[in-house]
Amino acid sequence: MIFYAQDMVLEPVRDVFDGPENSVSICRDLQSPIGAHYTLLVVKDRNIAKRLTAIFGNSERVLPKGVLPYAACFTQNAFLCYLFDYREERKIGLFAPGQIISAKDWESVCVNLVLECLSSPVPFPLLALSLEQDNVHLEKDGTVFLTPYYDLSRLSEDNDEAVCARKCAELMLSLIETRGRLKSAELMHKKLAKNAFRSLPELYRDIKVTEIPEKKKFTERLRGFRRRNRDRFFAVLLFVCVAAAIFALVVLISQLLFGNIPILRIFERCFDTIGTRSLR
Repeated sequence: MIFYAQDMVLEPVRDVFDGPENSVSICRDLQSPIGAHYTLLVVKDRNIAKRLTAIFGNSERVLPKGVLPYAACFTQNAFLCYLFDYREERKIGLFAPGQIISAKDWESVCVNLVLECLSSPVPFPLLALSLEQDNVHLEKDGTVFLTPYYDLSRLSEDNDEAVCARKCAELMLSLIETRGRLKSAELMHKKLAKNAFRSLPELYRDIKVTEIPEKKKFTERLRGFRRRNRDRFFAVLLFVCVAAAIFALVVLISQLLFGNIPILRIFERCFDTIGTRSLR
């Protein structure tokens, strides 16, 4: 089925999910000269469509003027459609075991995950779906991104920021066995047991406060030492240059007045000749 949105002609090239309430597919814009791809969310259920419209309209997220959490929204036939930008998947569950090889790597990925959740423009009920439905992806450089591959049958308006923070922590702890070795992981376990998470910034602070200090490389330490002492280095270099200039001036004057350089006599064998006797 071809979909029409604004000046785009969207042809589905891959089905990601198909359920009674909604479907998700990857589409290619036939009007695009570069063959741009998008993620298309098609809402089939009218009740879900009304709830989703209300969720987008009443989102707690504060977005810049003119910025929307989706690329386009349109209707076709009896369906409500949302269009999102497409990114190639790298599911965190598949790639994390190969990329997270140390506790520091785990904490870095955790920080990136929380930052992605904080910067995501989608409302919290949809963010919760991404976190619980394996829609979190890990790039090669350790950055994290989310995909809108939602199964809307599990949509709940009660999933607020606290729920997202809790699901985020649960996902982090599932990536690697860290209990008993990391303060950040221990703190997450304790707060999850008490259901104490209230916000994503709180989770971010917990990780940053308890994370392992990063060991600086030798070149970084050397660069930092040079940056801290550059004024002192400049003063020493200036003194050496001035002293060298004064010495050169004295040597020049001695050469002009005496025909030689007296100060260089200290490097000669002064005791080779004593009076009329030679030691050679």
